[in-house]
Amino acid sequence: MIERYRMQLDLMSLMKLLFLVGFGVGFLLGLLMALYTLSQGADFFGVLITVIISPFSNGAITAVFGLIGYPFYNWYCMRNRGQLLSGRFQKEQDQA
Repeated sequence: MIERYRMQLDLMSLMKLLFLVGFGVGFLLGLLMALYTLSQGADFFGVLITVIISPFSNGAITAVFGLIGYPFYNWYCMRNRGQLLSGRFQKEQDQA
């Protein structure tokens, strides 16, 4: 069942989400860059380093941008009573 909620992420949740998105984009772009540079005759070891570093560096940069942009995100969510999300949600119980 698809549900809709208004919500606002806290700083750490936003940074984790953005790191995950940045990691995925960095992985995809790293692979595309590796294929391109290998087709141009680059050495395999240099390309391998790029493929390994690219997801982590892109994820970290994206998380830092989330840190920088959090004041605007917080202002936007306060003004609009959060952001409207739809999807499948499951409430987690606090472990006491």
